[in-house]
Amino acid sequence: MNTLAFALASVLSLAGHAQAAEPAPAPPAGDPSTHRIVLLVDEIKAIRNFPVVLAERLGYLNDGKMTVTMMNVRDDVPTVNMLKDGRVDAVVAYYHHNVVNQANGINTEAIVTLGVTPGAKVLVANQVKEKYKTLADLKGSRFIAGGAGSSKSAVANALVLEGGHEVGDYARLGTDGKEKNVAALREGAADFVVAPTPDGDFYESKGVATVFADLTTVQGTRQQLGALFPSSTIYMSSERVNSHPEIARHLASAFVRTLKYINSHTPEEILAVIPPEITGKDRAAYLKVLKEEIPMFATDGRMPDDGAVKEWNVLAKFDPAYEAVKVDHTYTNAFVDEALRN
Repeated sequence: MNTLAFALASVLSLAGHAQAAEPAPAPPAGDPSTHRIVLLVDEIKAIRNFPVVLAERLGYLNDGKMTVTMMNVRDDVPTVNMLKDGRVDAVVAYYHHNVVNQANGINTEAIVTLGVTPGAKVLVANQVKEKYKTLADLKGSRFIAGGAGSSKSAVANALVLEGGHEVGDYARLGTDGKEKNVAALREGAADFVVAPTPDGDFYESKGVATVFADLTTVQGTRQQLGALFPSSTIYMSSERVNSHPEIARHLASAFVRTLKYINSHTPEEILAVIPPEITGKDRAAYLKVLKEEIPMFATDGRMPDDGAVKEWNVLAKFDPAYEAVKVDHTYTNAFVDEALRN
């Protein structure tokens, strides 16, 4: 088993599963031309990260010269520290981390943009849906959106700002679990909930909320926010990109191929590649969620310039510390452009 397949097996074993992937051929032992890349993934089994599993299963991450080892995110060490001290080469996580990092004097940049929508639905409590018809109505509303720096809060902020209001014109509520969120929506303690796939269906099935804004698709995101809103990315420290461009080049090539596969195959064909250790026993249920998540990745891997600016603007409205961040330093399309030419 090659290093990548073994690492993924280890991650899944820790979660109580064994990996059954068929590994790509391993590079010859002791070959000095091989290079190991460590890729940290923000929850490998989360549906938003199915492209990472797909890339591994399709053999795109190991070309005989580069061997990718995947690590699951750790709670005891901040991701940015692992990038800074070289324990990992790259991270799979949401784009806004690069804005936050740069605001804190830590230069990281997205080298591949996987997701170009938030991959979420915003639902309005049924008892107030007549009150909130458009984004212009959001002043004074209450959103269940989690922590101040969460991607869900960024979505809520974006909608409120797009409606012509200020971030302070609505109340952001913490999230205490889906059942308590249901109670809050039912009892009038909250007006909206931001629900990443597949949680939106849960609130609808409980009869407490209706979709207000569908931000899972490119069309829906542009319609509601006026631009795309980048989410899942592969990012590295800028120093690492400059000193080891071959790492960025390899990852860009692998994930550009993966995005091409996603956008040229049916959900059923994609599901066939993903092992039961990831999907669980109910593969029909996973397929349903997969169909909802796939539109998030309707892209070629390039960062949409207007989307990056849109997200930076939203973050800067929330925290003025982000205003000084130079947006064009938070990502590069150079390696994806090169991969697309090949």
